[in-house]
Amino acid sequence: MAGLMAVTYFLISLFFNLFLFVLWLRLILRYFHVSSLHPVHQAINKLTDPLLGPLERLIGTEKLPAKQRYDWVCFGLLIVVEIIKFIVLGLLLYKTLMPISYILLFSVADLIVQPCNLLFYMILIRVVMSWVNPAWQHPASDIIKMVTDPLLDLGRRLVPDISGFDFSPFIVLIILKVITLFMSASMPLRLV
Repeated sequence: MAGLMAVTYFLISLFFNLFLFVLWLRLILRYFHVSSLHPVHQAINKLTDPLLGPLERLIGTEKLPAKQRYDWVCFGLLIVVEIIKFIVLGLLLYKTLMPISYILLFSVADLIVQPCNLLFYMILIRVVMSWVNPAWQHPASDIIKMVTDPLLDLGRRLVPDISGFDFSPFIVLIILKVITLFMSASMPLRLV
């Protein structure tokens, strides 16, 4: 029975985390003003529009101005999905509803951990592709570069190039991992 519970927990967490990942990507694409004609932007919109479209029509924010960097409806949905995720996981693991303070605590922690993980993997993909294929041309490469450049510039200010080697990705990866480990270790239960 414990094996079945572990598999169920994994699959439910995976479903929620993938959906949250897509919502974070939509927020990132909006923040960095990625063209709506970009293939990645179109794919993310196709995945999120069935849920966000009716919400935007309900609230009356269907057409956001092009200059606006924040999609508040998407961020609101992100928070609601986080709360639902921890309600479901709490019911699955503890067979009872967790206190609302725990649910909110886990949701806020996960709202910090999720983008850190997303940035971590974007930088990791960028580093690996720069070693394997420096002339990497893929629609996602533009977005990865656009999103990770500000963080890597911060890392370059901390550690300049040493004999032509750029160690800034390693510094940023370490900082992101420290943040996620700190957040995960600070939780009263292991749900994040």
